[in-house]
Amino acid sequence: MGRLLSLTTRLSLIFTLTMLAIWGLVSLVLMQALDQHFARQDEAALQGKAVLVNNLLASQLNSGRPDWPRLQTRLHQALAGYGDHALQISTPEGRVLADTRAPEARHHPLPPLQALPVFESWVENGTRYRALTSSFTPPSATAGLPDTLMIRVVLDTRYHQHFLDDIKAGLLWLTAGMALVSVLLGWFASRTGLRPLRALAGLATRITASKLDHRLPLHGAPAELHAPIAAFNNMLDRLEDSFQRLTDFSSDIAHELRTPINSLMLQTQVALSQPRHAADYREALYANLDSAERLGRMINEMLFLAKSDRGQLALHPSTLDLAEEMDELIEFFEPVASEQEVRLHRQGQAALQGDRAMLQRAFSNLLSNAIRYTPARQAVTIIIGENENGVTVAVANPGPPIPPAQWPRLFDRFYRADSARQPTTEGTGLGLAIARAIIVGHGGTLTVHSDKRETCFTARFPAPASTT
Repeated sequence: MGRLLSLTTRLSLIFTLTMLAIWGLVSLVLMQALDQHFARQDEAALQGKAVLVNNLLASQLNSGRPDWPRLQTRLHQALAGYGDHALQISTPEGRVLADTRAPEARHHPLPPLQALPVFESWVENGTRYRALTSSFTPPSATAGLPDTLMIRVVLDTRYHQHFLDDIKAGLLWLTAGMALVSVLLGWFASRTGLRPLRALAGLATRITASKLDHRLPLHGAPAELHAPIAAFNNMLDRLEDSFQRLTDFSSDIAHELRTPINSLMLQTQVALSQPRHAADYREALYANLDSAERLGRMINEMLFLAKSDRGQLALHPSTLDLAEEMDELIEFFEPVASEQEVRLHRQGQAALQGDRAMLQRAFSNLLSNAIRYTPARQAVTIIIGENENGVTVAVANPGPPIPPAQWPRLFDRFYRADSARQPTTEGTGLGLAIARAIIVGHGGTLTVHSDKRETCFTARFPAPASTT
């Protein structure tokens, strides 16, 4: 059921319930305060009547043996101006000597007396009564009376009760009105406060592949919505950047695949344009094989990167001596480096847990990239380091610097910074992307720094978790 209610409705209900709870508490405190006020007022009135009765009773009993019927008449006349008061005089044993209540009411005895003096309250036939009971000591000259008389002054609080009932009825009507007003105000406040969310939804409906530049302004939005709006705008930034990269990648891959495919088509067309000798066909087939191998290599590398993006690289880690691994790579690349008059050096040593074949592939890409862009008679240096934070492997080579704006894009697929270094290369543009994917798959990072002195690619691997 809760999922069917809109956020505006929920906020309106919460606002209404909160207002009604506060108003209910205020009403309860008000009624309690009024009841306490009337109780104190009634107690003061009863005390005044008790003093009046004591004075009248003392004056009547000083004359000797009391005439109780006559005294009851006098007491009734004394209380005639107070229609809601009644009086009863009795002995401690409960024998009634005088009672000013109506004759039909005298058949209903009052509640038993308690310790004196006492201010008591009870409800009879829906009417609340309050009474003050006190003791009276007759003059010693009075004959036939006990040593103590009980005087009980009773007050009928129906007048107060009517007033309180009217107050309660008014509060109920006022509560109903407040509930209606609270619902309307809550709905209006919720609609107004959630306007940025509706704008957010409207913006989301306008976003298409060709319109990713829309952003929701923070100006004028409530502070509570700044974080969701900022997160939404950041998501759009990432989507726009990812879509732009995907667009560039699609364009680049089409360009990269077009070259070997066009080469295959052209060489085949030339071979078929006229009859040729077997040697000519063999030569054309060898040329087609080179183009096909390049095409197959590119496709395999793209499939590798796709697996990396989905976290599906199957690693088989083992303990590697990085110094031995780098020396083996240097020996492998020595002929290529000698042909370009480039020297290869290795410094430092460390051990690393990793997949040997994949790490060799990553460092081969870094090393071949460094050799390709190193000027003749210069050196490529491999620096291995280890500390409490983990292992680092840096591949540095001299050459023209790469502008810092291009550093993040060096690891993009098919991206080349050749214009800043050399006019042409023979690579596919996927080597650095594959190297980063392998290093990231091992929990590490690959960064680049380039200045006038050298360009350095640094792979950092975290230290292994402690087993203690």
